[in-house]
Amino acid sequence: MVGFGFMDNLVMITAGDFIDATFGVAFGLSTLAAAGFGQCCSDVVGVTSGGIVDATVSKLGLPTHSLSPDQLDLGISRRWSTLGACSGVLVGCLLGMSCLFFMDTDRNEKARKAKELQSIFESVMGDGANTFHAERTTLFMLDEEKKELWSKVATGTDGIIHCSADEGIAGACVKSGKVINIPDVYKDDRFNQTVDKSTGFVTRSILAHPIKDAEGEILGIIEVCNKKNDDGTPGHFTEFDERLLRMLASHVASFISIINNDDD
Repeated sequence: MVGFGFMDNLVMITAGDFIDATFGVAFGLSTLAAAGFGQCCSDVVGVTSGGIVDATVSKLGLPTHSLSPDQLDLGISRRWSTLGACSGVLVGCLLGMSCLFFMDTDRNEKARKAKELQSIFESVMGDGANTFHAERTTLFMLDEEKKELWSKVATGTDGIIHCSADEGIAGACVKSGKVINIPDVYKDDRFNQTVDKSTGFVTRSILAHPIKDAEGEILGIIEVCNKKNDDGTPGHFTEFDERLLRMLASHVASFISIINNDDD
């Protein structure tokens, strides 16, 4: 029973997590729906591989009962047998849940939220790069619990970008709650070169603005990178660019508020 419980929960959790991270994000399935599909996978595996568990237990050479059929049919025997089976399955299920220690349980929720944000902000952020005559516009969302900034909406990149909310220009923008305009980031000690090294992108200039909700709490950061002059040469962000970014941040905050209210 321990083996059956362990296999059942292990397969259900791993299959459900995989479905949640792939089909769940792609088709907007709820976490409960993914868990239900994971349970279906677990049941199928249980039916097809039950003999493997029995064979494995047999090889362990565990002692068996010496009760006769009449003794097994006694009420006390049935009660203890049921109690033992329930206890074994419970222990196995708890052991099967140990895989949760090695999973990022917030990953799928972030990916789902990123997809929702991407569908709304992709055109906004793409147009933003053209509006500012910049090479890249990035929308970072703030994870308060992990003190982390993460982004799916970054023009010119694939995947989710992660960085500390206490480091870099974005981190400085979170701390100050004010716009930051840096003409040459590699001359600024606050600039974190890790993202450039991991993405291969070379940042020259940055204009960053916090996104705040109605109560003034910071929800994220918009970063515009590498201003270009009309002739295509590297330039610097102006006060006019700062005013434009302030307007964009306000619109983005309104969109995020709508999404959060829909989730509630």
